Amino acid sequence: MRREDDIQELVSKFFEKDRMALAKIITIVENEPGRAKEIFDILYKNTGNAYIVGITGSPGAGKSTLICKLAQEMRNRGKTVGIISIDPSSPFSGGAFLGDRVRMREITSDPEIFIRSVASRGMSGGLSKATYDIATVFDAYGKDYIIIETVGAGQAEVDVIKIADTIVCVFMPGAGDSIQAQKAGIMEIGDIMVVNKADLDGDKLALQLEMALDSYTRQTGWRPPVLSTIATDGVGISELLEAIEEHRKHIELSGVIEERRRKHIEKKIKDIVESLVQEYVYKYLNEDKEIEKLVDKVYSREENLYSAASKLLKPIIKKFEE
Repeated sequence: MRREDDIQELVSKFFEKDRMALAKIITIVENEPGRAKEIFDILYKNTGNAYIVGITGSPGAGKSTLICKLAQEMRNRGKTVGIISIDPSSPFSGGAFLGDRVRMREITSDPEIFIRSVASRGMSGGLSKATYDIATVFDAYGKDYIIIETVGAGQAEVDVIKIADTIVCVFMPGAGDSIQAQKAGIMEIGDIMVVNKADLDGDKLALQLEMALDSYTRQTGWRPPVLSTIATDGVGISELLEAIEEHRKHIELSGVIEERRRKHIEKKIKDIVESLVQEYVYKYLNEDKEIEKLVDKVYSREENLYSAASKLLKPIIKKFEE
């Protein structure tokens, strides 16, 4: 079977709602950029319908449990859900424990919920490089909601704004979250603030967040609500989904959603161009024997690093100008 026939068959099964085909396509877009392009050439016209919710916050705040209950509430309302859970990568193997799927095991048997755990692979900002592509695949598959859970590594969680329509920031009482959040820029990106584990003296933190929000003004006119949840017991989950829907209505009526999504597309185009250029440059440098001579010159102090790099860059720029 020719490769293009293989892709066509896989995509056909994908549109027939074959979960195995969905899983295979996600694996391809994660690991094989060449074949991913062929797939997106077919899928892209079926996208633009899903609503993306980003869930971010510090480790231990209960994001995975919250997402599990939120997905169940979405299903109770007849909606389908795709979940992308980003786990931190090992600095040695590049792999990840992918523990979030374990914590969400009570929803894994639902045929209308698909969970994909992926490793961050060293990407800063709390996301994996393939997150946008996986979300696009879920969108084309027909998922109503896509939930993205960031790594939860603290102050680098703001990249979720580059992909999500609504961003939910999750905090936990007793962890200094309100101060930490302001340092991280979370207060600027969050559309909904959630104090989870609210039974652990969450009122104090909720008040701190309310006071902090008073110092922020949103050009869109949206004032982020502060909600309290106890995810383990399902408390406050319905109210959270209502708040997400309220924010959705607000940004749709104000036109903000169109502006956000156009920025997301612009960012992704730039990322792809940067990736292609980087791939070309690495390939060129690995084949260029001149670098060995320049290394010798730098090592013997006949040349400095910046001068050597400039000499390697000139033919690359010339190649792009042709």
